[in-house]
Amino acid sequence: MASGSTSRQTTKRYAFEASRKTVQVLKGVVEMAGVPLVKEVLEIGLSLIEACEELNEVQERVRHLKNKVAEFLLVIAQFMDKPQNTKLPPHVSSFFAEMSEDLERELGDLKNCLDSITKRLEHIKGRNVLVTAVLSETNLDEIKECETDFEDAIERFQTLRTLHAAEDVAKIQDKLELVHSEIKVISQQVTQLQTSFDDLKARLGPLDESRLVVPTMPNPPSIFHGRDTVVNEIANILSHHSSDGKRPRFCILGSGGLGKTSAALAVMKHPLIQRTFGGGQFWIPCNTANSSNALLDALAEGTGVNPQSKNLLRSILTRLSSSAEPCVLLLDNFETPWLLDEGSQSDVRALLEQLDALPNVVILLTMRSNSPPLRHWTHTDFPPVHLEDSRKIYLDVDETAGVTSDLDALLDALGHLPGAVYLMANLGLNSLSTPAKLLEQWRAGGINVMDHCVGLSMKSSFVTGCEGAIELLQVLAMLPAGVLRSHLELWFSSYRPEAIQCLRKAALLHVSSGSDPKLFVLPVIQSCVQKGIHNDLRQRVYSTCCRILMDHNGAIDGPNNPLFKAHSRFIRSEQPNIESLLTEMLNSILSSHTQTTAKVVMDQLDAFRVFIWYRYWSQPHVELAVKVARAAEITNNATSQADTLLCLGKMYRITGRSDDALKTLARARELFSSLDNSRRNRRNAMRCEVTYTEMSALVRGLRQEDVIPLVEALQPQCQGEDTYLEALRLESLSAFQFKAHYFEPALASITRTRDLFKENNCPFDAATCLLDLARILGCLERYDEALEVANEAVSSFHDLGFEGYNTCFSYILKARIMQTMKCPDNSILEVLNGAIEHSHQEPLPLAFTLLEYGEIYLKRKDWRAATLAYEEARNAISRLDKEGHRGIPDECANKLQVIRRYETQGADPPAEELASLIPAPRLFP
Repeated sequence: MASGSTSRQTTKRYAFEASRKTVQVLKGVVEMAGVPLVKEVLEIGLSLIEACEELNEVQERVRHLKNKVAEFLLVIAQFMDKPQNTKLPPHVSSFFAEMSEDLERELGDLKNCLDSITKRLEHIKGRNVLVTAVLSETNLDEIKECETDFEDAIERFQTLRTLHAAEDVAKIQDKLELVHSEIKVISQQVTQLQTSFDDLKARLGPLDESRLVVPTMPNPPSIFHGRDTVVNEIANILSHHSSDGKRPRFCILGSGGLGKTSAALAVMKHPLIQRTFGGGQFWIPCNTANSSNALLDALAEGTGVNPQSKNLLRSILTRLSSSAEPCVLLLDNFETPWLLDEGSQSDVRALLEQLDALPNVVILLTMRSNSPPLRHWTHTDFPPVHLEDSRKIYLDVDETAGVTSDLDALLDALGHLPGAVYLMANLGLNSLSTPAKLLEQWRAGGINVMDHCVGLSMKSSFVTGCEGAIELLQVLAMLPAGVLRSHLELWFSSYRPEAIQCLRKAALLHVSSGSDPKLFVLPVIQSCVQKGIHNDLRQRVYSTCCRILMDHNGAIDGPNNPLFKAHSRFIRSEQPNIESLLTEMLNSILSSHTQTTAKVVMDQLDAFRVFIWYRYWSQPHVELAVKVARAAEITNNATSQADTLLCLGKMYRITGRSDDALKTLARARELFSSLDNSRRNRRNAMRCEVTYTEMSALVRGLRQEDVIPLVEALQPQCQGEDTYLEALRLESLSAFQFKAHYFEPALASITRTRDLFKENNCPFDAATCLLDLARILGCLERYDEALEVANEAVSSFHDLGFEGYNTCFSYILKARIMQTMKCPDNSILEVLNGAIEHSHQEPLPLAFTLLEYGEIYLKRKDWRAATLAYEEARNAISRLDKEGHRGIPDECANKLQVIRRYETQGADPPAEELASLIPAPRLFP
């Protein structure tokens, strides 16, 4: 009875026809099926259906079998399991059925049955045409047997039969088609969301890792003996946490010549350090850092931070603290920044304390001192090496010496200082002197071991007999960062190649590898050599430094000068040497006020001004500019004083010291008012007036509309042939009109400003005007024109080669205008990709770019990518001290809070709330 009942039931249902749509739906289910057994049954069943479709000569009987199989496959498809990590709407989620143990067992048997039938059908299909024609009845009988076997198998599957009897197969097919379609769309959205997150993460990755190349950690010297035990001990200390969970700080202290740097480099190459820190190792040579600012520059270079960051210290701290893995800083030759005057040392100490506060950073420091810079730091007083190790060092250099009592006596006299032993061995090798002869010369000399060793090497006939060797060594000793071979002639035009070879053999000079190697003198030797430099040579090097600056004076006029980029690039390549020499000169000038000094200052002041304007355009150095301003006072030259104070005032302004800026600019105004009407003086005077007015308004808290009359009052000072003056005034006027929402007047002002800048051949200023012009047009709802101007701004900055701050903002502005115009999100994201590329990790442009990303991802309900964008925007802006951008962290925090709430609830926010999270594009002031 049961068999007959089932037969009648299935016969009744064959109004269902397995069509091409059925096959497509089942194939779609196979793509989604998460249960392996269901997937296998469906795949075999589809193979069976395909075999049926190819047996045309027995079409009716095959169709009967195909329809039966298709019905059950559609029923089974409900057990494919819903996709993981995908939020499905209720009407889709409710479709999926749970697999029972009985059904799982039945599906296993059904799989075997379908597999057997498919193979038999393939056998029938494989017969040639002649056999099929002769044996057509045989084929029909075999297909009927297949159908019977399938029905017999189904008869045994109570659970499957019950499910089949309860379902309307046609409706299941329609539902499956709908489910497959919706899941496919959802899967594409999930893929798109994942791609958005991964894409933004990838774009931030290179910026986080470093925009600039981090200097390679040097290898320890090949001749290195007697330090294995202490190197192992230090490596073990650095690779472990202290009891309070803080990373170690360790100082290697001692006099010059002990091999502190060599030991520190050996520690950094130790296998334990390599395993613990991997690529998170930073070498910071501090021998050029003769001020707190110079130390910041050294830290920036060593950690790969853009030296033009407006808040360099914060950028460095962010770079180090954001590392997911622990990292180690080697602060080498730290005595240079530490042993400054008391005021400067306090700045260096404050900087060091901020590094000390980073929990993921290990610090290893070498210094010529007997106490660490911070009291709680662990330290070791480096001892000399043992006699046996001294012998190894000496004999590695000069094998001919042999182990003799004279050698031991010489090594005892040298105090077993590795640096002194190495120098003396090179002296013996190159002068063909025995240890006995060297000991005799030694006993006739002075007390300081390293000074005496360097002195003996310099006085040896091997060195003195080489023309120009001593002078070259002294010049290089005044250049703490060393000199590229391609730049050597600029510093010492009369150098002789054989002098380089001679100094290298004497171990007084080192040369790096590479196509343009750097020549440098080790710090311990520098300090010894500098003591013997005569004043006339020192003054010649100072003069050379000034000449180099004057030959690259495009920096003083700013980016409008076509030579600005090339000249700035060159000065940057020699910045540590130039800054060190200028600091020496300024300290000398400010310590003696004589008529001779005033004349010297007059000769050097123009070069000083070139350098501080270069620093203004790159990374402001207020302390150095203050010294230049004090030196300018000595000359009583009002032109130089006014120009220097203008530069200093503008530095104060961009570093947030508004009161100092106002006072300094007020003094500069007085001086400019007394000058002649030369073109340069009048232009600088107007720059000063405009900047003074802006700072005065800021300090006094004036409303934007109240500042406009003050700027308009400057018009009489702009009369005359030089229309650049009027351009400066109108540029400032336009800014205040815009902030006061006087958009039409602002448009007229900025349009005229740009025309005047172009007339005066000032391409950078003209390009900058395009940013203001595009914003104003956007605020006037002239969006097509605004977009055209924004595109022109992007092109202009690219053409000028300014791939930084201004270029980034031109991309941001273009993206904002496109948002206002309802352009496709993907098109806007492409523009923002250009912005993030040119942000160079500068806090302000990076934060603004990420806010734009966040808003697009919010609209897409791409919570993960939006979270990343807002978190990184908040991190970026936290590196700024500027008051005007304090609202950004709050904005990011509010949006992150809402995102997390809806992620937790697993629901989308109401449309009104989502709209409130996305502000209108930020075209307005």
